[in-house]
Amino acid sequence: MRIRPIIAAGAIICLTLTGCTGAKPAGNTPQTGEAVQDQGTKPEETPAQSEKAEPEKEEAKPEKAEETAPAAKSATTESCDLFSITLPEDMAGVYVVETDSNRISVFEKEAKDAGFGGFAFGVAAYKEPSEYYGGMDRKVGEFTASDGTLYDIVIDYPSDVQFDYEKYAEEVPVNYDRLYQGAEDAVKTLAGADGKGSFVWGGGTKGEDLYQDVLEKFRTAIKEGWDANRLEAEDMSSMYYVISSSGEGNGADKIGYAYYDTNNDGIDELLVGEIAEDDWKGTVYDIYTMADRKPMHVVSGWDRNRYYALEDGFIVNEYSGGADESGWNVFDIEPNTGRIMDQVDFKIDGYENKDKPWFISYDEGETWENVTEEEFEERMETFKNYKRFDFTPLSK
Repeated sequence: MRIRPIIAAGAIICLTLTGCTGAKPAGNTPQTGEAVQDQGTKPEETPAQSEKAEPEKEEAKPEKAEETAPAAKSATTESCDLFSITLPEDMAGVYVVETDSNRISVFEKEAKDAGFGGFAFGVAAYKEPSEYYGGMDRKVGEFTASDGTLYDIVIDYPSDVQFDYEKYAEEVPVNYDRLYQGAEDAVKTLAGADGKGSFVWGGGTKGEDLYQDVLEKFRTAIKEGWDANRLEAEDMSSMYYVISSSGEGNGADKIGYAYYDTNNDGIDELLVGEIAEDDWKGTVYDIYTMADRKPMHVVSGWDRNRYYALEDGFIVNEYSGGADESGWNVFDIEPNTGRIMDQVDFKIDGYENKDKPWFISYDEGETWENVTEEEFEERMETFKNYKRFDFTPLSK
């Protein structure tokens, strides 16, 4: 499970929606009643006076209606210093919030009051990706404040159960589940606390908006026929020269790309590889990620050192060290750095042990556990669900 930290230190507990919706109508209703009574309890008034009073009464009604409508609408809005979000009106009274200058955390009230945490989700804004990449926050968009400052908007969720598990062992509490499941819808309403600025849901996260310059470089390389040395000098796999120059047809039709968030940080990676079928489908030779909002090259492969994305995240590096050695390294890409974070390594190494060649390492190959074939297959099963991309050709 990816750990998503809860930032609550120094936070301020805001009023719940019940407090908002209960206060504003109560302040308006007596004022309206008093105005009507004043104009209806003066029998001594002359007809002329009544004619003067009546227009004032007619003008007052629309004015009160205009004041009341925004009050009801704002009842679902919660704000920190920088931005606000809006939650469903019918959730009034079932949640509380804690805020910081750049963050809003939403809690289910019953669970929080009972001492079970109740944290449903948090949303925060950061000027620089380096301010949050060490955690497991997921970027969902970008907000440009009224002063022109660009912020990454991220969501984070609880890493453990936040309600009475014994009481709700078979199903999640309805109100908590609605808050948790409704996080994205709430964040899509994000606006500047000053009523200005602009928020773009998905801004800065989609591959088609991030890697066009990189793809143009690939197209240039294929069109100009860069050789293996030139490709490697440009942090590109030498395999593209082999692929594009072999057989007939345009090399740009044989090499393709896909966008995929391999590390679950909300931002797509760019995967480039050969357009192939069967066991070779989805083979990746170059991986790019985003660091400080700019594309960064992560790794290149070749024919005996290939990469595959997994359906649920992570990357598998398949390699061959000879006739009696094959390996699989499973790794993640650290958000905003491009650094490889090794998870687990598998190898079949007949050079090391011909009779029992199955090995597993959990420390980047420093030490290897020699296991049976059954143990090897059982532990490796999780990492066989390769994502078989239908790559988009570079020619398109």
